[in-house]
Amino acid sequence: MQQLKDAEKIKRHQVLLVAAADSSEGLPPTIRRCFSHEIRMGPLTEEQRAKMLSQSLQSISELLPNTDSEDFIKDIVGQTSGFMLRDMRALIADTGANLIPRCQTNKLEPGGTDNSLRFKAVQDTKSCEEAPQVLGKDDLAKALERSKKRNASALGTPKVPNVKWEDVGGLEDVKKSILDTVQLPLLHKDLFSSGLRKRSGVLLYGPPGTGKTLLAKAVATECSLNFLSVKGPELINMYIGESEKNVRDIFQKARSARPCVIFFDELDSLAPARGASGDSGGVMDRVVSQMLAEIDGLNDSTQDLFIIGASNRPDLIDPALLRPGRFDKLLYVGVNSDTSYRERVLKALTRKFKLHEDVSLYSIAKKCPPNFTGADMYALCADAWFQAAKRKVLSPPSDSSSMENQADSVIIRYDDFVKVLRDLTPSLSVAELKKYERLRDQFEGASK
Repeated sequence: MQQLKDAEKIKRHQVLLVAAADSSEGLPPTIRRCFSHEIRMGPLTEEQRAKMLSQSLQSISELLPNTDSEDFIKDIVGQTSGFMLRDMRALIADTGANLIPRCQTNKLEPGGTDNSLRFKAVQDTKSCEEAPQVLGKDDLAKALERSKKRNASALGTPKVPNVKWEDVGGLEDVKKSILDTVQLPLLHKDLFSSGLRKRSGVLLYGPPGTGKTLLAKAVATECSLNFLSVKGPELINMYIGESEKNVRDIFQKARSARPCVIFFDELDSLAPARGASGDSGGVMDRVVSQMLAEIDGLNDSTQDLFIIGASNRPDLIDPALLRPGRFDKLLYVGVNSDTSYRERVLKALTRKFKLHEDVSLYSIAKKCPPNFTGADMYALCADAWFQAAKRKVLSPPSDSSSMENQADSVIIRYDDFVKVLRDLTPSLSVAELKKYERLRDQFEGASK
């Protein structure tokens, strides 16, 4: 390339050199100096994706531009955050491919009708190419699911989780605080677009097994946000500079998939206090410094990128991460011994189970030890279902229908819960619970 540039100067022949790369960071400086301009090709914006999807679908299938279809396209586009140009083209191709089996079916059965009125059937006197085909909502939804499955195979790809509020029992105060931090800036962007430094970081801390990870996923689902989960060991690399690069890549993926939530699980292992004697080579110090730089950069122009951390030991996290503008919203997710609260947790855990009429979730919640965590209650419900399933398998079949040992035919009795409770040991001792409550007293001032 240097010889080419030298020849251009000598012979005065203008040569235009264009190159493409996934990342400019890995290129040698001698190569980068050969190019006078660097243009970063970012992901498509929401408006670009909507325009591309609408125009392309109309051109291939004469999609009627009515209000319902436009609203549905907007909903589909909201689920394609982070899609690149090739992803959108694949989505459109998959949507149009749904017409192929439809044409074949109509050729075989020209007199058939479609009750959904989503497309016009091919008539006896017309071929499939001549008859207009109109795609519907199911075609777009199926194509989107296929595209999501392809993208989900890539490691570290942000995706919208499938955790509903109904899956999270209790924690009403914590839910409200998180929604105030995450949902309000999304719904009222004009109010939050002023020069006020936004609060985009939430730290969930407390004993293990209390639902911190589940809560973060439920928030992402409720707000229709992409979810990027990160654990400490995934970012650490033995080579110098690679760990910091992994941190930069995580935030870059999140920016490309906005609106997005980055969830840092076990934050104390990823960002410990700097200056620790056990940090050989200062790797963790550099990782923390890189995280601080990336988090501070979020406040410049991004209003739809949020960070949520989870930790059992917030006292081990570097104090700089807990200052205003970073993980400055501290929420304690602990153990609640209130019977009505635990009843709501049990209702959430058993909402897909078939319970016998003698089951009283309030009575079961009353029998639970005071140091029972959410994970312990999940184990209680899972083991009770297993007891009922084992009884179903061992019971002699009375007729042919009872031989079908399906999951929905398993009925859990009150005795199943009582039997499991006798053998189930809480995962958290009373002494450990008091230790976490002392941590709450230490940090609750920082969360206000």
